[in-house]
Amino acid sequence: MLPHFLQNTEINDGFDLLVILRRHYCVGNRQSWWWPNFLSLRVENGIEIEGATQAQADLSLCFATILGQNTKYEYAVTSLSNLYMFFYDNIAKNPNDDLQLYSTYPNPHLAQIAQPYYQDSILQLLAQLLPQDIMPLIRISGFYQQKATRLITLAQKIIKDFETFHNFSTQVTKEWLLSQKGIGLESASSILNYALKREEMVVDSYTQRLLGHCGLLFDDYYSIQNFLTQNLYKAHDLYGDMPLAQIMARFHGKIVECSKQYKIAKLAY
Repeated sequence: MLPHFLQNTEINDGFDLLVILRRHYCVGNRQSWWWPNFLSLRVENGIEIEGATQAQADLSLCFATILGQNTKYEYAVTSLSNLYMFFYDNIAKNPNDDLQLYSTYPNPHLAQIAQPYYQDSILQLLAQLLPQDIMPLIRISGFYQQKATRLITLAQKIIKDFETFHNFSTQVTKEWLLSQKGIGLESASSILNYALKREEMVVDSYTQRLLGHCGLLFDDYYSIQNFLTQNLYKAHDLYGDMPLAQIMARFHGKIVECSKQYKIAKLAY
């Protein structure tokens, strides 16, 4: 069912939709990107209520994108946490990196291993593993053999083509991502926006359903993206100096929360 505030409402572009949703959905403080990670300071019901003190490229969200395919959010989170605890147990820590430094995070161990200076070590470790080494850790996410293979392959390809995660985060293109097995348009956009903090609007089934019930039908993924980003630069009037990439992430979050709250169903043609 379409919420009353979207019924009989003229929506000419993404900015119009953002203005309406912003009145009804809060997706965290000014540091929040909606989708939480291990450096989020507070998470409630899958929403990043208090974001990390500094937004930075995050390898864990690249993995989360793959683990989250065709499964519930909770199962993907559990799998990612299991995977990162495995990394925590098998990667040597910096002697000066005291666990007590992360005592304010929901999970100090995961916050520690998610720090930027461990990301290359994680890639190196993952690239050397066999699928069966991590399959038990991510079993709950479903398709665990396929996902284990794709995670390992992604790590190997990042090392081969970019050497370091920093190089990957600054140089990778959407075309490169789409050339990787198991990464489609939605996953590529999620990696670019949420993991790498790029200006990239994510389009998913929640987005298509919401727009469809508003009478807005499109031929393909890029048409929806173009509609949502049209005039979105005006959002700086609402959010001040917040980066456009973060505004896009929060916008996507509001769309998802609205679609989930009102159980907006797929249109029948």
